[in-house]
Amino acid sequence: MTIERVEVFALEHTFLPRRGVSIALWNDRSYILVKLTDTDGVVGWGETYLGAGTVATAEAVGAGLIGRSASDALALKSEANGAAQDAYVWSAFSIAIDDLRARQAGIPVHELYGGARRSRIRAYAASGGYVEGEDPAVTWPREMAQVLEAGFTAWKLRIGRFPLAHEGPIYRRLRAELPPEVDLMADGNGGYTFRQAIATGNVLGELGFLWWEEPLRQWDGYVGYERLAAALDIALAGGEITMSRGAARDLIDRAGVDIIQPDPVICGGISETLFIADLARLNAITCAPHTSGSAIGIAAAIQVIAALPDPTRLPLHDVPILEYGVDPNPWRTDLLAEPLQFRNGWVDIPTGPGLGVQVNEAHVRRVASDIRVVTAR
Repeated sequence: MTIERVEVFALEHTFLPRRGVSIALWNDRSYILVKLTDTDGVVGWGETYLGAGTVATAEAVGAGLIGRSASDALALKSEANGAAQDAYVWSAFSIAIDDLRARQAGIPVHELYGGARRSRIRAYAASGGYVEGEDPAVTWPREMAQVLEAGFTAWKLRIGRFPLAHEGPIYRRLRAELPPEVDLMADGNGGYTFRQAIATGNVLGELGFLWWEEPLRQWDGYVGYERLAAALDIALAGGEITMSRGAARDLIDRAGVDIIQPDPVICGGISETLFIADLARLNAITCAPHTSGSAIGIAAAIQVIAALPDPTRLPLHDVPILEYGVDPNPWRTDLLAEPLQFRNGWVDIPTGPGLGVQVNEAHVRRVASDIRVVTAR
């Protein structure tokens, strides 16, 4: 069984009002999907974010996979990485290769990596952030009601667009109004100075937040994170834009975070995320994968978490835990033929072959803004 067809789909969705995080507001959700089809008609899907040139790069990389076997996964992923020179595109193909070879074998992806350590995963609601023109004093309580109604027992706020003097009392109000069993986390999205990050982290720690995520700029290699981690009592989380095992190793070796958050659609797929988790575990750093917010990326993160060992032998842990967005996103809600099984704040680990989900391909073909097809010449 060899790969005989590669397809690339661009998915773009715009919305108003704009939403966003501490540093920016936006009005779109855009991804690419890659689909691999073998000579027996078995398919594998992968995903990453849509960026400038991503579709063309994926099309070019796909041409190099024609006639190759997904069972030769290590070589295929290595060659795709070298051909792409783009961590995002490489990640999409890495996920698709694992999905394809697991479906060929009739097993879930997690069986490729030692099997599932659990049957379900606790999920946390990841906030959609700020709504343009509205005060978080209004939007966050509204979102809190939606989170509780959906059954989540953990919620991550995206904070920092307004000064601590304005937002701090809202954190306190939310914590006081939430049931005590509901955990809170906070994501600064790179919008803080070092001193601001400490001041805010101290408030979050006092309120019992589980972690303080990426308050400092990330794009320079997480500079200063080890200083911040040492200065805080609250757990510091980060690492979602580590684009290789080498970058992750640097962050881990510097003790830059207490919780590392590699994203399968950025760092090289499911296999690389698990590799990074192993590196982290050797340094007593736990792993809670970041997710892209779209269905295939979430499904990939579920397969990662399924295979992750527990942080300790005691049945009392905060992680591993799954990020699940609660912002309006049709690529999370409409992309699959059947939605993920989500109940009372937990997601069942799919037991079907591959990623364990079925893409609504007719819908993808209908709404894609660009489709590229690569076959044997």
